[in-house]
Amino acid sequence: MAETVLSMLTEAIVSAAIHRISDLLINEATPLTSVRGDVEYLRNELRRMQGFLKRACSKHEHDDQVRIWLGEIREVASDIEDVVETYVVKFDSSYVKALHLRSLRKPIGDIKIRIQGIFESKEMYEIQLGSSEIGEATTSAAEQERISRKSYPVCDDEEENHDLISLDQTVTILKTKLTGERDDRLRVVPIVGMGGLGKTALAKKVYNDNDVKHHFDRCAWVFISQKYVLREVLSEILIQVGFSQSRHIRNDSEDLLEERKRKREILNTLDEGDLIVSIKDELKEKLYLVVLDDIWRIDDWDSLRRAFPRGVRGSKIVFTTRSKQVASYANPHDCAIEPPLLTPEGSWELLQRKAMPRDIFGNYHSSQFEHMGKEMVNKCGGLPFAIVVLGGLLRTKRSYDEWQKVVRDVNSYLNKHNHRVEDMLALSYHDLPYYLKPCFLYLGNFPDDSEIPKKELIQLWIAEGFITEPTSRRQTMEEIAEDYLEELIDRCMIQIVKRDYTGVGVKTCRLHHLMRDFCVSKARADNFFEVIQPQEENITAASSSSSTYQTRSRRIAVHPGYSLDRRQMHPHLRSLIYFDVSPPSISDIIRGRNSKLLRVLELRFSRGTRKCKVPSEIGDLIHLRYLGLRNVGRVKLPCSIGNLRSLGTINLRDNDEVVLPAEILRLARLKHLLLPFNTDFPHSFRWPTYILSTPTQIQTLKYIRFGPLLLRNKITQVELRNLQNLGVQFTSHEDVRFFLLSTPNFRFSMLQSLHMSLLSASVFPNLQPLSECVILSKLFLDGKISDGHNLEFLPPSLTKLTLRDSDLSTDPMPILENLPSLRFIRLHNSYNGSEMVCGAQGFPRLETLQLFSLRNVTKWRVELGTAMPNLKRLCIKNMPELRIIPEELRYITTLKELMICDMLLYSQVLSWESHVTDVESALSARREVREWRKLAFSIGVLFLVYSLYYSCSVRFMS
Repeated sequence: MAETVLSMLTEAIVSAAIHRISDLLINEATPLTSVRGDVEYLRNELRRMQGFLKRACSKHEHDDQVRIWLGEIREVASDIEDVVETYVVKFDSSYVKALHLRSLRKPIGDIKIRIQGIFESKEMYEIQLGSSEIGEATTSAAEQERISRKSYPVCDDEEENHDLISLDQTVTILKTKLTGERDDRLRVVPIVGMGGLGKTALAKKVYNDNDVKHHFDRCAWVFISQKYVLREVLSEILIQVGFSQSRHIRNDSEDLLEERKRKREILNTLDEGDLIVSIKDELKEKLYLVVLDDIWRIDDWDSLRRAFPRGVRGSKIVFTTRSKQVASYANPHDCAIEPPLLTPEGSWELLQRKAMPRDIFGNYHSSQFEHMGKEMVNKCGGLPFAIVVLGGLLRTKRSYDEWQKVVRDVNSYLNKHNHRVEDMLALSYHDLPYYLKPCFLYLGNFPDDSEIPKKELIQLWIAEGFITEPTSRRQTMEEIAEDYLEELIDRCMIQIVKRDYTGVGVKTCRLHHLMRDFCVSKARADNFFEVIQPQEENITAASSSSSTYQTRSRRIAVHPGYSLDRRQMHPHLRSLIYFDVSPPSISDIIRGRNSKLLRVLELRFSRGTRKCKVPSEIGDLIHLRYLGLRNVGRVKLPCSIGNLRSLGTINLRDNDEVVLPAEILRLARLKHLLLPFNTDFPHSFRWPTYILSTPTQIQTLKYIRFGPLLLRNKITQVELRNLQNLGVQFTSHEDVRFFLLSTPNFRFSMLQSLHMSLLSASVFPNLQPLSECVILSKLFLDGKISDGHNLEFLPPSLTKLTLRDSDLSTDPMPILENLPSLRFIRLHNSYNGSEMVCGAQGFPRLETLQLFSLRNVTKWRVELGTAMPNLKRLCIKNMPELRIIPEELRYITTLKELMICDMLLYSQVLSWESHVTDVESALSARREVREWRKLAFSIGVLFLVYSLYYSCSVRFMS
């Protein structure tokens, strides 16, 4: 199969440069008026390069000529952005604008010469890129790669069957699906997961199982891959299912080999249609099993499934894939099988089997090197393929010194000295479309094993320019970025850590350790970004050398334990993520000449940082799109923040206190403003002189107080059409009333998330306006709600509801249980009554129920019926008067997690444990009782010892 796109990362960078220049022509029209023709020339030159890239086909990744040539194209595209943005900065800061015209014309002339030289060098050095120029060498290399990865159903040796560690349950599930289910339709069983997870090993284990082999009349195993040839696959299937006598033969005899050779010659004369007909004829009256190993695309499955008839009831097709989308497309009615990563214990067991067989090393050697082995295997992150490769490497190293050398440099041994792991992961990367490559590589900026919040990642992608403006108004840039993230998850390249309150959306994600290593290595090779981190032998010298080293990348991530010298920075730095910065360093960074073109500035301060006063020079970073400051006691922003006309996100939420100037209201393109609860303004603040230029841009506004930012006479007079997430604090009943009832231009109908906190002892007024929030899914009400009937105005679209300090005197359950979409409820000190009642048909979709500090509740009753049929998590805390949990809850089969923090409920909950499976949170009650039992036992022992001592003393004295 021909490869389609020449270095998709290069195309992505060129595409981003085109959109950036177009954006500057629109939003920086005044500075570029006199040089508009020159800038449009640069944009057109980029478009011509992009067209050339799309017409060319991919060259092999290891061709150094092509790699260097592509690097030159990426560099010139980035330089074009630098030239135009630098001109805008100089123009903006100068009083004599005309003097800077010459400062743009000369760099443009230099770029023209460079572009001409790049394409002349292609001809001079005969760099071949077109589809007709790939030639036999590339085809041969691709075929050789395919052959090296090809899987076979028969194990090469007896140890192959022992590679499935801790997968007994998964093997049983797959075996049951193949032999125990008999549907009228042809059943498809996908096995999905990231590369190296053990999908093929799992399929091979079950395929070779004697019960499975004897269950089916015909069995076939075919390797597909990214570059499969349909005719060859069909021929292989037909050969295997056409030799029923070979099903139980492990080694082909000479006669069988000759027969297969003869039949292949016959099949070569048939076209694809004839092959499909022949397969159907062979299988239509048979109970058959076909395994398709390594399917990549939906189109591949569509091409292959035409060959398979329904067959005898119970016939199965198993395929392995790295794409969840392909798996769900092939079988939308059932969940795919996804082998889990190995546990630390399972990883160590597998490494022992591969690296330290007893017949070679003996028990003494295994125990002697156990500490080093566990340290190395932890760096494999539970990925079976990496552990097998590491085991094969260690098997050849017998001495203590040799093992120590590998311990110090595990990543290098896995990736550089042995390319098998890196190549396995690279297959997924090379299969990405061009627009996903920079998004994926960017994840390597974050420290290993860190949880990355989805919303933060999306805003960073947008600020970096990876997400371009949508062509249709029906979709926002945020929605496009979410689609990109979902696609990377579907391809098993990103792992989900936490789901959001809906149970469907993503809250946080992360990269597997080895996948992140690949990201960092690939990004460094392509000068996409540079990670600077503490010196380790498994980090290249570039990132761990002295402070005089200067990276060639325009993006830098500085990890904890390392400091950054301005001399290390690229002269046109665009992105800086600093994970352990000190307040004095921020001044050096912002005031440096290297920072003038910054788009992303994310600073996470060292622990214990009490205050940070951002220097006024931050106002010179007019291209800044994302500003994040975290982990500070008190942050103060200067008035010059109002100059940042490109700023789209201000993330100050993870600080104790923030002081904002009034000039923040001048930010015309601000979309996301995230603040802590404690946000202050200077005393000289004068509202009549300030107003947001285009407040309709705001999408996220939290957490703020109704007074400073939600003005009675300013913002609320302008329609906030895009506001989706709002967190607001009120100091009085009147403020809430004004906000809810007296702001006709406020678009409640667009809100998706709303958090309202009433800080005083006042009571929330009529909540009727909330009924207009027709798409509101998340609501947090913090404050007194005097009338329980006020809850009747809650919109039916709610999926998550939190009520805190509500002071309700009537049971809220009869109203809340009728909300049809509710999945999550938290009641925290919100009800003062003594009895709660859940109706028979209540809470049809509820999955999580949290009851905190309902101190007066003595009785909780659930009526017989189908109440809470989907409840998965139940948490009860600080309810001292509650003596009995409704017995009806024990029969909810979906309940999986219990958290009971009350000793008095311990005996009842114990009887539930046989009905609750997969408990994630151990019962706090059990832990408390165990502690009490230990204490009682210790006291009893002491008392017994004292009694014996006293008795002996009395006898002795007598």
